[in-house]
Amino acid sequence: MAVERVHPEMIRDEDPWQSLQGWQGHAHVRVWRTKADQVSVVISGEGAGSDLETVIPMLRAEYPDDTVEFFFHRPMDWIDVGYYAELTPGDDGMVTRTHIPGDSLAARLGPALYVTEDPDDESVGGDSP
Repeated sequence: MAVERVHPEMIRDEDPWQSLQGWQGHAHVRVWRTKADQVSVVISGEGAGSDLETVIPMLRAEYPDDTVEFFFHRPMDWIDVGYYAELTPGDDGMVTRTHIPGDSLAARLGPALYVTEDPDDESVGGDSP
């Protein structure tokens, strides 16, 4: 008898990379297989927010046979509180961010969401205001 997974499988966890707008810091991409034909992509890091309109089409092209959901995570540091958002790319290429609690995303993706967050993230998981 096969054992059903409790949480989706993380299929990608890249080392943080310099964002396209390099002066704004690093970005980190993680991907979960949430269904046979669907993946959820979490883009996080200080530098990730300014590159979303460029990075999302590139990531979508890497999963041509899947429905792709996108999420954004800005880590907490001594200046800013952490932030999670669902990303909705528009037909015009612009990306809309809709704030979501970190715990609701973690409930969907499992504990790997917090375990694989960037080491310089000063938040302790959970809901970010």
